[in-house]
This record gives sequence, structure tokens and C-alpha cells, in this order.
Amino acid sequence: MRKSLSISNAFTRSRAARALRCAATAWSSGGELLSAEQITTALYRGILEREPDPIGFSHSVDLLRSEAMLEDLVRTFISSPEFRSRLLRAAVPSVELPDLTQVMPEMYRSESPGDPKKTVYTAKTDADIAHMARLIERHRYYDAFGVWSPIIDLDKEITAAIVAGLGARSCFELGCFTGPVLSLLANAGIAVAGADVSHTAFTFAYPNIRKSLLFGDVIGLEIDRRFDVVLCMDVLEHVSPSDLGRYIEKILSLLTDGGFVYVNSPMYGDDAVFGTVFQPYLEEWLTEGDRSFWRHWPCDEKGWPEHGHLIWASVKWWSRIFEAHGLVRDEAIEQVVHRHLSTFFETTPARRSLFVLRRTENTKSGSVAAELNAALARMPNLPRQHR
Repeated sequence: MRKSLSISNAFTRSRAARALRCAATAWSSGGELLSAEQITTALYRGILEREPDPIGFSHSVDLLRSEAMLEDLVRTFISSPEFRSRLLRAAVPSVELPDLTQVMPEMYRSESPGDPKKTVYTAKTDADIAHMARLIERHRYYDAFGVWSPIIDLDKEITAAIVAGLGARSCFELGCFTGPVLSLLANAGIAVAGADVSHTAFTFAYPNIRKSLLFGDVIGLEIDRRFDVVLCMDVLEHVSPSDLGRYIEKILSLLTDGGFVYVNSPMYGDDAVFGTVFQPYLEEWLTEGDRSFWRHWPCDEKGWPEHGHLIWASVKWWSRIFEAHGLVRDEAIEQVVHRHLSTFFETTPARRSLFVLRRTENTKSGSVAAELNAALARMPNLPRQHR
């Protein structure tokens, strides 16, 4: 871990030094002082390695014209989420995965739900699902950066605001990765803990919550505390469907009597609260419908399930599974979330398939919905509906 961190720091210093040399050259070219626009362009090219975007460019130019120190502007660039994301992605080596379609071609078929054709893994038995789960673990599939970004962006800020709005004094995050949401919650005075199976997560964890992270499968971890909110963002679809019940029971063991579980997973079909995020499109999905999870999975060109998902199912199936374990959806709270995030969901539709779950005997949802409504109304950066 120390070696990885030192490499990251060296990478930051070298990139910043190169940008400073670029900017210093820009201050004077051929004895002529360059404009704030030219200096800002040099910083964009030297640090972010791209051309300026209009909004960021205008802001940076205004800073220089207000007589801000050049080093302050450089510091703004290298502390930006974009630069942090680029740094982490460059520091983490890509995961070389074998071509499973060549290793076990009998497990795949092609379907044409659209253009181009889909490579589809066909799990005929539970053993086939377990085999894919073992391959994912063996090849450290989750050590690479995927859909879940390691940076603090608006998505993480919204998630943290919802957790806080649910009245959380404590929060446990299953699959926390580097901990951006937990970092925000900790800064707000909320007691946090989290677990992840990725080595990368601990190498690049946010410093203020590093000691609160646990490495490993949460099923096997000894956790002697309970939490007001258990957070599962893009996590449960990565466990085997035959093991999902064990994970839900573990979540229940971590939850206070009056607490909430906040879940976001890809769910297919129609829902009374969030509408339709994704429609079923593979043949087996359309045939099986809501009766069970689905055994045919869309894959990348090497035969790995898209995003490493092991559960593909309808929203009605997901609802039944939670209800069977004593967790029911709190639709009053979910409707508050959707009312405030409707504009945000236009650009992040996958976030719409979310559940806010509570124990059946938890009856305080009305007051919590009101508190959450007020909390989301106070968010300054939340995109609002056009009036």
C-alpha cells in the first residue's frame, strides 16, 4: 500500500510540476506578457490534458483577473475531482481478464435484441452461477475502476444528503469502495463504517475514514454495532442470487429497529414509484418474467457479465425478496426522493431504481419523509425542475 501511495504522490508532483513549467512559460512568451485566457488554456492542457470547457474556463480566467496567485489556481486544478479521477485511473493498472468465450464456449449464445448482437452467458444451473462468481473473485474483477467513481461528485453528495435526511446518526456502507460517501458523512458528524472486497479501495481510501473500513465479504465480518442507515449502492446485484438472502439477513443484523436500508440496483420492468428504468429485452427474461431471477446475462466481448452483475431481475422480484425477510419499501420516503431528484435522474436514469426499506414494525416514516424533504430542499447544487 505504501508503495502505491508513494507512486501516486510522485505522479501528482510530476504532473503539477509539468503544469507549473507550462504555466510559467505562458506568463511570458518572447518577452510579452500573456493574457489570463492564454494562461488558463495552458493550465487546462498541462494538468487536465484537454481543452478548456466554457464554464470552468470562465471561472479560472475570473480568478486570475481578480489577482489570485497562480499557485492557488494550480492548486484548484490538482484538487479537482476530474484530476483526482485521472490520477487514480492512471495509477491503477488495468485488470487483464481472460476471454471466457474461448475458455468455455458452450456457456454462451448470441441474441439480437438490438444492434449489435449481445453475447449472453447461459447459467443453466446454480453451479453455473457459482462458477462465474468464482471466476470474478479469482481474477480480481473488482480491483479495476468500474461504474462507481472514486471521486466526490454530485452523485455522492446526493447520496450523503439522503442518508443524513433519513435521520442517520450512524451509517454502514456495504461495498463502500474508496469511501467518498462515508467521507462526506463523517465530515457532517455522522459515525460511519464500511466494508469492501477490493484491494484498490483500501489503497486509495479517503484518509478521514480509512480506519473505519473493513476488508472482506461482509458475511464473514464480525461487526458488533448497529446503524441507523445501511447503504448498498450498486452492490447487491454483484452477489449470487442463491446467497442474496444471507446478505439481507446480515444487513438486518446491522440495522437499528427504527433504521432504514437504502438500496440502488438495476431493476427491470414497471414500478409504481419510479416508473420504468429498464425494460426486459433478452428472450429468457421475457419468458420468465417476475417469477424468478434470470439466468441469461448480457456480457462484454470476452464473456464477462456486464459490470460483473450476477443478479438480473425485475423490480417485483426484488421487492418480494426483501419482503420475505421482513423489509418493506417506504414509498412515502421514496416519493420524496423522486420528487426532488427528477431532473437529476434525467442524466442518471440508473439511479432511479432505488428502494428505501424499513422493518415492518417501523412506523415513523411520515416524520422522516418530512425531514428528508426539507434536507433535499436545502441542497444548493441539486438540479431543480424547470418551471
